[in-house]
Amino acid sequence: MSRKLIAAAIGCTMLAAASMKQARAFEGGVSPYPAGAVGTNIANLPPIPGLFALEQFNYSFANGLYGNDGKKLPIPFKTSVFSETTRLLASYPFHLLGANVYTQLVIPVVSLHTSVFGQSSTQGGLSNITLTPVLLQWHLSPNLTIASGLDFAFETGSYSPVKPSVAVGYTSVQPVFSVRYNVPNGIDVAIANRLLLNTKNGTTNYRSGDGYVGEFEAGWNFGPWKLGVVGAYLNQFSDDKANGVNVGNRMRTFGIGPSIVYDARSWNVNLNYQQGIYAANTAKSSSVWLNIAIPLWPGFGRKG
Repeated sequence: MSRKLIAAAIGCTMLAAASMKQARAFEGGVSPYPAGAVGTNIANLPPIPGLFALEQFNYSFANGLYGNDGKKLPIPFKTSVFSETTRLLASYPFHLLGANVYTQLVIPVVSLHTSVFGQSSTQGGLSNITLTPVLLQWHLSPNLTIASGLDFAFETGSYSPVKPSVAVGYTSVQPVFSVRYNVPNGIDVAIANRLLLNTKNGTTNYRSGDGYVGEFEAGWNFGPWKLGVVGAYLNQFSDDKANGVNVGNRMRTFGIGPSIVYDARSWNVNLNYQQGIYAANTAKSSSVWLNIAIPLWPGFGRKG
């Protein structure tokens, strides 16, 4: 899950080096959502009933840690992450409040490698499973859609409070609101707005601060092809608390890069690269994403 896991490695580094206190944000520097994961799939949901899958393959890497002022810290640090995430989407044959209705389940499996002061470690396993019980999408015009849902990133997966982990040890509730304007053989622009409302970690009695993630994409359609850019901005807007006491510093990241899409209608492939441009209290990571959307059972529940 890219930045989430890079940050997990940072958290372990902080525990090992006193100089890392200035780079602490979220618990151990871990974001409960990997900003940039949505790619070009903002408010882009199948218009027919069925069961659909989005397979996401991600490789992320970082070679430095950055403090609260956005400057690189003098600490030898490298990390690389590979993740495979399955997103299952059920599209129902009815409407609610004039919107198409969906349910989503996200299952990420991750391998994390870190090197700090020349000491290497590798961790792997299941990360936090996310469920969207109800996801709604409205078609306001042939080209304009909006979507809204409530994600629950559960306290699941391979988590440890004393070593780099591929999961966080708490639940995060995440309201999402997205807007997309897409013209065939024309412009395609979209933005997804997500809040990260985090609960307390019962194991460590630590409560990560809340945050905002804005993900965006812009491109131009050429028949089934689309060329453009994708990116994401993360801003932690409230302080962490350890045993009820404010910890202080907050995480911020920004990344952007090129994207190419091939849309065959029944299936869709997106390849994008997101270069880390800015980071504070975390690593400046860059990511390569390969996203493949396929139908598993199109038309289930349809009458006739």
